[in-house]
Amino acid sequence: MEQQYIEPKKIKKWPFYLLAIVVLLAGTGYYFYNKYIASNRWKPLLQAQLKELVLKSTDSLYHIEYSDFDLNLTSGDASVYNFKLVPDTNVYNKLVALQKAPDNLFILSVKKLSIKNVGARRAYQEKILNIDNISIDKPELTIINKRYKFNDTVKVGKPKTPYQILKTTFKQLHIDSISLNNISLNYINKSHPVTKHTALKHLDIHISDIAIDSLSDKAPDRFYYTKGVEVTIHDYDILTPDSMYSASLKKIYFSTAQRKIVMDNISFKPRYNRSDFYKVSGQPGDIYTLKFKQITIDDIDLQTFLRDQVLWAGVMNINTPDVLIYTNNAYKGKKTSKIGKDPHQALQDVSLDMKLKRINISNGNINYSETDATSGYTGQIIFKNTNGYILNVTNDDDQKKVNPYMRAYISTRFMDAAPLQVNFKFNLLAKDGAFNYSGELGSFDGRKLDKLVKPLALVHVESADIEKLKFNVDASNYSGKGNLEFYYKNLNIQLLKKVDGKAGLQKQGLISMLANNLVLESNNPDKKGVFRPGPIDLKREPTVSFFSFLYKGLLDGLKPSVGFDKKTENKVNTAVTKVSNLLDKFNKFKADRKAKREARKQAKQVKKDSLEKAKQNNGN
Repeated sequence: MEQQYIEPKKIKKWPFYLLAIVVLLAGTGYYFYNKYIASNRWKPLLQAQLKELVLKSTDSLYHIEYSDFDLNLTSGDASVYNFKLVPDTNVYNKLVALQKAPDNLFILSVKKLSIKNVGARRAYQEKILNIDNISIDKPELTIINKRYKFNDTVKVGKPKTPYQILKTTFKQLHIDSISLNNISLNYINKSHPVTKHTALKHLDIHISDIAIDSLSDKAPDRFYYTKGVEVTIHDYDILTPDSMYSASLKKIYFSTAQRKIVMDNISFKPRYNRSDFYKVSGQPGDIYTLKFKQITIDDIDLQTFLRDQVLWAGVMNINTPDVLIYTNNAYKGKKTSKIGKDPHQALQDVSLDMKLKRINISNGNINYSETDATSGYTGQIIFKNTNGYILNVTNDDDQKKVNPYMRAYISTRFMDAAPLQVNFKFNLLAKDGAFNYSGELGSFDGRKLDKLVKPLALVHVESADIEKLKFNVDASNYSGKGNLEFYYKNLNIQLLKKVDGKAGLQKQGLISMLANNLVLESNNPDKKGVFRPGPIDLKREPTVSFFSFLYKGLLDGLKPSVGFDKKTENKVNTAVTKVSNLLDKFNKFKADRKAKREARKQAKQVKKDSLEKAKQNNGN
């Protein structure tokens, strides 16, 4: 089941009022049942009283329908069958004309509503209604949303509380639990030129210890008259606004008592294969595939969330994230600007205000792959067993004034070969997206880098003993500047090139020999103990993504570390061009000589064949 994306809206309190109406109907029905049980007239009287109650409490906008209402006096159990809450469209249209219509219209259908152990005597004598359990099976709710400007500008009276609705019939209501099982929700948004539909199925709600009286709305330990609400959504799917990606969750669990949200088996993936994705999108860029085993959010401030529509929480735990990022440089369509799109800047654009003290990341894997337009091969940067935490994740203006920095501390295994510690410091107030990244990479066999540099840099690492790499870079949307320290021994490389008509990448033996002997330094520090630093000073192209810029900044510092600074690079490029031209001429000379030899050989063979044929003719 795939849902169309709908933009976030202010959270409404209508579910609680709608539930209050259903509970009130059930309780009132029971009350009048007792009042008229001695007479055979109880059913029509009950029906009349219930209809009158609904009309009165909803200003005649809604009426109810049901097939039957049964009550067992001995057990105190009651059931309502095929219950429906239906809006009156004529009344609604009149309210629209009077500019008094609500933004939301509800259509409710319930297969069966069961009430267990109703306190009959006390309800009748004292107007105090106690119920053990209310179970609502397979409710179907349709919400039709059409926003009216007059609801934003016209002052309206304060809506009635559940107790104000209830008090004319009961002075107190207590229910141990309410269970709504397998809810189907259909949301129809008519607030835009094109009507949008969103369907949500397999929704379960469990509400515990409901108390409605004159004081319960002020009880600090209650959440909207309850001690706890648990919501579970199964198998939820949604599409992104551009329909390029689909997101799915196996289960979403929300508990007000525990102040927690749990999401299981989350995936975010493209709807097309890589080549089709670029064709459909019509532009180059990164393709993301994300999977998470579980995400939990603890210590949520629910009152603030519902009152002010801001998410304040303590800790988010992200368990076993699997992140794949892919880009293909062969697609040369119009690239979009990445200015203002870095992670900490994207956070500021989220419509929901949020403040998370900490995000924990455990046992994650990250794979960034890039297909080179020249070689046609794909290089990879792999980070295995990634763990860490992020502090002060917020887009709240007041919180940013207190602490303007979001910090991240990540440990991982680079190329699954060496320990890597990376620290980020993001300035949440900087208009240029300023941030710093620093870290240290441990020792490993440099030949592991072939997965990255062979496809993208056309370099094969013959040998390299990496001892340590340290870096510290101040970056922004426009540039990166810092330093890199690269400690290594026994560096030896093989330069490669793509040759038309030949499979695979071809070695450049002579040029590689020149590079290893005349340009690149085999060790850092060298044999004399002189260390070559790796200054980083890189201009960031507007279309370069955040992750691509990170490794390009490090590459800028690696070049001078191995003796390949900009001055040397220009000389090498000139020398390589000359050598390549010389080799091309030499190879052409060899090819021409070979062709001439073949031509002479063929001519001799033709002459020989002619002589032999002549001899045969003379012999005959």
